[in-house]
Amino acid sequence: MDLAAALNRFEELWSPRIAARVNDYDVRLAKVRGEHVWHSHADTDEFFLVLAGALHIALRDGPAGRERVVVLDQGQIFVVPRGVEHRPASPAGASILLFEPSGTLTVGDRHDAVPDHVDVTTGHPLR
Repeated sequence: MDLAAALNRFEELWSPRIAARVNDYDVRLAKVRGEHVWHSHADTDEFFLVLAGALHIALRDGPAGRERVVVLDQGQIFVVPRGVEHRPASPAGASILLFEPSGTLTVGDRHDAVPDHVDVTTGHPLR
């Protein structure tokens, strides 16, 4: 699959497309800009690969929910451990690849209100 061509097939932000399935996992592509919602996944880690642009991942972990931000540039990966509250953001916009168990909500098990512009949280099939 040509990832650049696949990303050109949609414009919706924070609404991933399922590019492939590996066993019981989705390989998802997403375009992002601005802030997503604070959320956590109780039972699964979350894998991020930045394909273009830059992604900031705010994390609340450690003693007293200390906040820190991980900044990822193109070609970099980061795994948010299960149970860690986080909020992805991209001030200038980015294209990312996510690897998650099929059916996993991109907003996790605990999350802020999902904005109206997010039309799916488990991924659309890529057409």
